[in-house]
Amino acid sequence: MVKAIKTGWQKEKDGYVFYEADGTVKSGRQYRQLPDINAPKQYYLTEDGKMLTGIQKWQGSFWFFNNDGTLHKKRDYVKSQWGNYYMIGENGQVLSGVQKWQGTYYYFEPMTFLLANKQEYVKSQWGTWYMVGKDGKLMTGLVDWQGSKYYFDPSSYLKVTNTDVTVNGVNYHADANGVLSEVKATTSYGGDYSKYQPSLCNNTGHDSFAISQIGGSINGYIYEQGTYGSHAQQAKNNGWRFHTYIWMQTGSNQGQTQQMLNYFLPRLQQPKGAIVALDYEAGASGNVEANTDNILAGMRQIKQAGYTPMLYSYKPYLLAHVDINRVLAEFPNSIWDAGYQTGLSVWPNYNYFPSMDGVAIWQYSDYGGQQDLNVDLTGITYNGYR
Repeated sequence: MVKAIKTGWQKEKDGYVFYEADGTVKSGRQYRQLPDINAPKQYYLTEDGKMLTGIQKWQGSFWFFNNDGTLHKKRDYVKSQWGNYYMIGENGQVLSGVQKWQGTYYYFEPMTFLLANKQEYVKSQWGTWYMVGKDGKLMTGLVDWQGSKYYFDPSSYLKVTNTDVTVNGVNYHADANGVLSEVKATTSYGGDYSKYQPSLCNNTGHDSFAISQIGGSINGYIYEQGTYGSHAQQAKNNGWRFHTYIWMQTGSNQGQTQQMLNYFLPRLQQPKGAIVALDYEAGASGNVEANTDNILAGMRQIKQAGYTPMLYSYKPYLLAHVDINRVLAEFPNSIWDAGYQTGLSVWPNYNYFPSMDGVAIWQYSDYGGQQDLNVDLTGITYNGYR
């Protein structure tokens, strides 16, 4: 009696094996299109005819095959046949380096393909460097590393350098290597100016900054201040830190605010990082949330352009028309508040301070209607000049 020849897929004790038409099996590792166990043709990876599943090496890379032998074709974090987990790409390949998964980014070791489990500063597959935490996630915000502090941008995940950052109310300067040093709050004095003050005045005798109006928008009508360029030059001649404010009478209209900033931001005469304040003290709508949305949109646009956004107004107007908590949640210590003391002293009397959270600059006097006097309480006017 002739013994029947095994052909096609046969279930053996340790898995499926594919037998050729003559009953033999292909030796070695093969990636072949073969009849599906249950239906038409499918590609399978076999070793001496045996169907391979889990993590397998093929042509210099590693791939993940499902329990039915098919290639896993979606981004996934899977458990291998030996218990470790791996990141799989949309083509079934085992991934390494920086990879996005469930809304954030992780780092997988290039040699082992395993998720990183220690804090380290790593080079990605595209050449940029990132800080990885013990959980394998890319880190953002304030990070301690090898005895120094660094700051990693929450949007780009990159280390910031040559700039100032504020974290939980503490001001830092990042040097060329990204090493942070705390910047102690420095009280300094300066005036703010418009077309009504053609010349800068050293009112305290110790003024060190000036904030000049470049122009503004009144319900979409954009105007310029002809004194802005002269103020910038005078400040430079004096060795003062120069900053800008913009009249923002756009209520809750984000389109008008965007148009206004698109016009003025390219015309600034100050270094990157310096202050651009939105002067919001007229034209607010009756919708507090919509007003706040408009202000935040403007401040984000200023930040995106590389400057320090601030919001100028006076306390009663802010409390009536703006959700200050929302502003401060996104831009801590960003308020420039007007609240005038009595008398003509050039020095601030803190008994008149309009107490509220987040005040970085206090406009404490208009000096009899002639000139606004300001005190920088946090060192924010040094932004762009360190």
